[in-house]
Amino acid sequence: MERNSKLLAITILLTAVIAQAKDNSGRIKDALPPGINLNDAKLVEIRDDSGNVVLTGTFSNFKADLTSIVAATKAKGLAEIEIERDGAATKQEIEVEVANLPAQATFKLIVDSKEVAEFTTSKSGKRALKYTRKDR
Repeated sequence: MERNSKLLAITILLTAVIAQAKDNSGRIKDALPPGINLNDAKLVEIRDDSGNVVLTGTFSNFKADLTSIVAATKAKGLAEIEIERDGAATKQEIEVEVANLPAQATFKLIVDSKEVAEFTTSKSGKRALKYTRKDR
């Protein structure tokens, strides 16, 4: 009986740890700031804390491959926009994933020269972002 209780306790603990790891995926989800109109978005950039462009891309069919402007780096990313209309309401969403950036460094997500957000990369130099706004 004692052995079964220990196994049950270990199973519950492992389940809790796994659930927490899934919840802490590192994806940032937040509201899309007012004044950002993704309907007409053309250019997306990732800038470092000094304002230098690190990754850049141009939207085509609501997607933009983010490429490094510094040839020696392997930094890369992808940005995708989704626009949904429901009657008079419009939902705008941008999802961005970056990789191979400096670890635990601060960057800014910029769309058409307007700052969407500031974020910090993970220990592995990655980050996933999702910003959504519903306008009526």
